[in-house]
Amino acid sequence: HVRMAAATHESAPKRPIALWERLVMAGASNASAATLTNPLDVVKIRQQLDGELKGRGAARKYPNFASGLVSIVRTEGLMGLYKGILPSVLRELSYSGVRMGLYEPFKELLGATDRANTPLSVKVAAGAMSGTVGASFANPCDLIKIRCQAYQGPGSLGVIDAVKHVVRHEGGVPGLWQGVLPSVQRAALLTATQVPAYDEIKHQCLRRGLASEGLLLHFAASSLAGFLTAMVTNPVDIVKTRMMEQRAAAASSGTAPRYSGALDCLLSTVRNEGPAALWKGAMASWARIGPHTTVSLMVFEGLRSAIGAEAL
Repeated sequence: HVRMAAATHESAPKRPIALWERLVMAGASNASAATLTNPLDVVKIRQQLDGELKGRGAARKYPNFASGLVSIVRTEGLMGLYKGILPSVLRELSYSGVRMGLYEPFKELLGATDRANTPLSVKVAAGAMSGTVGASFANPCDLIKIRCQAYQGPGSLGVIDAVKHVVRHEGGVPGLWQGVLPSVQRAALLTATQVPAYDEIKHQCLRRGLASEGLLLHFAASSLAGFLTAMVTNPVDIVKTRMMEQRAAAASSGTAPRYSGALDCLLSTVRNEGPAALWKGAMASWARIGPHTTVSLMVFEGLRSAIGAEAL
């Protein structure tokens, strides 16, 4: 009787998910993950800006993740690790709500009809498309988040103050889209890696009978997807961070911006700091994006289950 009831429950039809529901659930999932991982994101941002263009042997303020964490707490207090939390949450509600929420609609647009047997190439293309749309739309939130997290002065840099400074001194409202090219490139890479990797790993396990749908499978698949995502996206993340911070650094030092564009930033970084500089903050990035990926995808799956919809 129990087995029959379980079988009936499993075979019960799942209700369709409206587009607005996908966007809200994706945004809420990622916002909850960002709240937990903001301290790791602050360390990552500081490491990526550390020793910028000062040569390969230059001393670094944040030589590794642990020392960066300790240094920030010692000089700025525990709240220093939560700098930028408001724009970070706003960014996830907008950017990640769109990039994760539009992943499945884009898969369907590209011809996917069976979620369990969709080709990996279609998943990667759908991820790249949804990431591009999300980053283009939410670039101002990303810019302000980085400015607030990079701020090392007393107290914290407020969101309104950061926005006012950009609009007044860095090209008006269009200044909020500084760094949009590397931001879009990173988002396309990130979403083309993160969500399709999770999707593919999970369904490969299901097809091969290695696991059943549930928390354990969601945890394992999202953890591996998080590692792959951190390694693939770190070089582009370095460029994005430096491009978004350069005008503020130039204004405070009275010098011209360091880079003429994303490619110049990439080449200058490699030329002055060596190829390994493209993976500065990689451990902090993994420490952040790993838990972020795990929490966001598990919460996303949980919310889908709670409303009676099918899993990703």
